[in-house]
Amino acid sequence: MNNSPITKKPSGLRRAVAPAMAAVAAALLFTPFGERLLSALLTVGDVEAIDFATLKLGEKPNQFLLCPPGYCAAEAHGASPLFPMSMGGLRTQWDAVIVRQPRVTIIAADKDQIDYIQRTALIRFPDIITVRFIALSPGQSTLAVYSRSVYGTSDFGVNRKRIETWLAALNVRLSGGPN
Repeated sequence: MNNSPITKKPSGLRRAVAPAMAAVAAALLFTPFGERLLSALLTVGDVEAIDFATLKLGEKPNQFLLCPPGYCAAEAHGASPLFPMSMGGLRTQWDAVIVRQPRVTIIAADKDQIDYIQRTALIRFPDIITVRFIALSPGQSTLAVYSRSVYGTSDFGVNRKRIETWLAALNVRLSGGPN
């Protein structure tokens, strides 16, 4: 008789535990209860106010900075577009775009700057996005945007894609496209 561990069949307990573990994992990933639990486990902590004039980027690649030329101390990944409207008008249009984005909450705001948290769809990792609205003249404005991951090193380009997507939605809105 061969009693080696290789030929043993899984015990009844193991066969019962595996589906239970799969059910728990599914509940954590795909239910409102799991969403709340993952959000509670993956906390953001205190969010430091961003001053774009003194901002220094970290060494991790999990961030994306968009600024008007000469506005940010850090070297931006791209230049912010100009908008033919007042700063208040830009903020109103921006707010209309952001309200349609999934899993976004405002964590701080004043008249010129807003800090958001957007969580990833599956695991609910939080990213922080700071937007500063900048008046260039009464009829022209721009913005500075800094999106960064709270956890990890790489973001697989998510922060860049997010800002590009939000700006594309803003441009569609401004051009009279679907609201």
